[in-house]
Amino acid sequence: MKIVMDRGYCDAALSFCARCSAAFFQKPMGTDRPCIVEIVDDGNDELLHFTVLTDDRTLEFDLTSDIQEGLALEGWEFLASFDPALFRHGAADRWRALSRVPATHSDA
Repeated sequence: MKIVMDRGYCDAALSFCARCSAAFFQKPMGTDRPCIVEIVDDGNDELLHFTVLTDDRTLEFDLTSDIQEGLALEGWEFLASFDPALFRHGAADRWRALSRVPATHSDA
């Protein structure tokens, strides 16, 4: 399974985002967050692959038990090799724009 998270869809400050993502990574299946923008069934039921989009950067990782342990304590920042933005803004505008996209749109 491939899961894409985009911090651009949530205006939560970094401290809340860290707590929210830490809770998510404790049990990533069956929970939902506003930042989860895509879930792709790649046929691999044994491995979760994550893409985290934030601050014009992309973090990609496979959720191993060691990585999950760190993420469950610190959130996605556990894997960041940069200082993420403390505050977010503009999520409401992105959600409004998304609501105007027809349900039948195509990525083609």
